[in-house]
Amino acid sequence: MQTLLSQRVYDQLYEALLDHRLKPGDRLNRRQVAEDLGVSVAPVLEAMTQLEWEGFLRTSPRVGTIVNGVTARQVLGKFRLRQAIEVEAARLAAGGPFTEVRSKLERLAAKADAARSWSLANFKTEVAFHEAIVATAGCRELLAAFSQVMRHGLFHAAHDLLPDLPERTPGMHARLLAALCRADADAAERLIRAHLARPIAALTEAAGQEPVVEERPAITGRVAAVRLVRPKRSKAPA
Repeated sequence: MQTLLSQRVYDQLYEALLDHRLKPGDRLNRRQVAEDLGVSVAPVLEAMTQLEWEGFLRTSPRVGTIVNGVTARQVLGKFRLRQAIEVEAARLAAGGPFTEVRSKLERLAAKADAARSWSLANFKTEVAFHEAIVATAGCRELLAAFSQVMRHGLFHAAHDLLPDLPERTPGMHARLLAALCRADADAAERLIRAHLARPIAALTEAAGQEPVVEERPAITGRVAAVRLVRPKRSKAPA
C-alpha cells in the first residue's frame, strides 16, 4: 500500500512539474505537500527522495528542497544517454522484430512526422514513437531506463529548456522505421545515431557556450502548493 501511495504522490508531483505548478527554483515543504495531497508525510518523503535521485529536486542545508534548474550541458547528457539506450535496443530489434510490429510503429511514426515544432504536445509524440522502438527490443531494463530519461525530456520541453533544435524533416520517422525493418544490427545502430545527430550537435554547441560552473536556479521563496485535482475553469456566461 505504501508503494502504491508513494507512486501516486510521485505521479502528482511529476505532473505538477510538467504543467508549471512547480518551476525551477520553487521550494517544497513536505508537510504542506502531504496536506495538499491528503496523505501522510511518509509517501511524500519517499516520492520526493525518488525525484531528488532522478535529478528533478535537490535538498540543501538551511534551504530545504527546491526544484532543480537545467543547463544545456545536462540536457545534452540526457540526449546522449537516450542515444545509447536506443542504439542498443535497435541492435536487438533490427530486422525481424521491427517488421512484426511495423503497423503499430507506422501509426506512431505518422503522428511524430505530423508535428513540426518541439512543443510539449509534439515532443510527446516523439517520445511515444521512440519508446515503441525501445519496447520492440523486449528488454524491460532498457525500456525502464528510456522512460526515466524521457521524463527529463518532457520536463525540458514543458519549461522551454531545450536549446534551439533543428526543425524536423518531413517524413523522417517513417523513413527511419522503413530502414530499421531492413537493417541488420550494425546498420540499425548507424540509423539511430544519424537520426539523433542533429539535436545532439545543437545541444553540444549550446553546452559549449555555457559557463564551466553550472549555475543553480534562484530560489523563488515560494512554497508551492500541489493539488490532486486541477482547479476547474469557470464557465463562460451563456
